[in-house]
This record gives sequence, C-alpha cells and structure tokens, in this order.
Amino acid sequence: MPYRLWDTVLREFPGVEFRPVAMALSRLMMVLGPEEIAVVRHSAGIGDAMARAMVDTAAAGVPESEVYAAGMAAGYARGTTPAAMHFWSGPDPLASGLPQWGYRPQAPRVLRDGDIISAEVFCAFGGRHTQHQVTITIGEPHANLLRAAEVARAAYDAGLRALRPGRTFGDVVEAMREPLDAADGWEFGPAVHGLNPAITLSGFPADARRRVAGAEAYPPEADHPTVNGDLALEPGMTFAFEPNYVFGRHLAYLGGTVIVGEDEPIELNPYTARILRATGPR
Repeated sequence: MPYRLWDTVLREFPGVEFRPVAMALSRLMMVLGPEEIAVVRHSAGIGDAMARAMVDTAAAGVPESEVYAAGMAAGYARGTTPAAMHFWSGPDPLASGLPQWGYRPQAPRVLRDGDIISAEVFCAFGGRHTQHQVTITIGEPHANLLRAAEVARAAYDAGLRALRPGRTFGDVVEAMREPLDAADGWEFGPAVHGLNPAITLSGFPADARRRVAGAEAYPPEADHPTVNGDLALEPGMTFAFEPNYVFGRHLAYLGGTVIVGEDEPIELNPYTARILRATGPR
C-alpha cells in the first residue's frame, strides 16, 4: 500500500485500531478448491509448453534471445501473459535474474556446444501461478552437472514423499534437506516455496563465500531460515519444487509445481523435474 494512502487512512480514522491479518488470510487462501486447481493445472500445462518450446529452439549457433522468445511466445499463444523469466546461459551459468541484454546495451549470447541454459519459467492463468525450473544442455553435459542433477532429483523425490496432509511445510523442508546436506557440493538457493500465495520458503545455508571465487570479498551472510515452517499441509495447497545443487560451478536446477493431494501429491510438471537436452536445429 502506498505510504500516502495509508497515512491518509490513519489521519481520517484516528480512533480505529488496525491489526494485521495478511498472514492469516494468506493461509486460508492457500487451500484451493476444485475450480482453482483446474486453473492451476491449465497454467502448469502452459508452463510445460513454454519449456518444450525452449528445448526445441536451443542449439549451438542460436542466440539465447531466440530461446527466450520461443518460451514467452508459447505462453502468449496459449492465452496468457507470462512474467519475464529468469534466464542465463553459458558454460557454467551461476546466477538467477533477467537476461543481461534486457537491461544493458549488449547483444545476446550465441549458444555454443557445452553451454547450459538455466531458466525459471513463471506462468499464470486466471490469477493462479505455477513455476517451472528449466536446465537445458547444449551438447553433452559436464559430469559435474549430471552429479548435481542426481542430488537435486533426490531432494525432489524426498519432497514428494513428505508432501502429505497433516504434515507441516517444515517437515517437507527437512526431508528435502537430507540428500542436500549429505552431498559434498553446495546449494544455490531455496529448494521449495509456496504458491498461490507464496508465503512459505525453505531455508538454505549461505555458503557461497566459501564456494565461489571472489565472493569472499563481500561481508558474510547468515544462513537463510525457513519461513512459515509450521504451516499445516492441506489438500489443495500448491508449491514450487525447485531443488538445486552445485558441484564446482555446475548448477543443476529442476522442478515444477506440485499440489497437496488427498493422499499423495499431485505432480504437475514431471517434464521439468529433470535435466533437458536441447533438440533444436543443428
């Protein structure tokens, strides 16, 4: 809420006591009904189509902007306006954010054999959001990328086993952390967070200073705590599974949208829950 509007409200109603209810309301909103779940399924299908369009376009010699455009166009063509995706490419992209040519006066990278595309695809339909983690290899993937993908996939599967009604979001986070903690690489970011609305976020260790050359020049960062770990899971809640892991500078990011079901989780995007191989023109 803009400051001027809120300041005006306080001045006009000096005798009113305001209490925050946003979190309580958000928790109620997370439990989606059948009609809303149908909308989420549709959004997830569009997100898959966006990822597939990117895979079908990516190839050595193709500007990364064409891959980006193919993904966004697939969303537009299916009747929605997806948000700008996070998108980086290179032999070892270790970042998350908008592509640099979107805010700097520079040409997009031209993809090469051995490159990786790391993207977060955001899709929304009818006010319900889905998220899709996309890692695309151009040519043969590095052995460390495959190792990292195995760890990330193990965390993904552990999260699926833990996502049951009656358990808490914190239980899911702890389950996903087990394979991540057991490996000898490092995490890039959170492994899971809530959707519709996004009020939960898994914690992760902030150890980039010990892993990335040059990061030691920055002040130390505290480990990131889990947000709303006490949230009790109920059927109809939606989550973005985005486990990630790094060996050296080789980041594997995978996952998609998962719904808490009556008994077992409803996995909407198995396509992006693995490393994808570019199939574009050669």
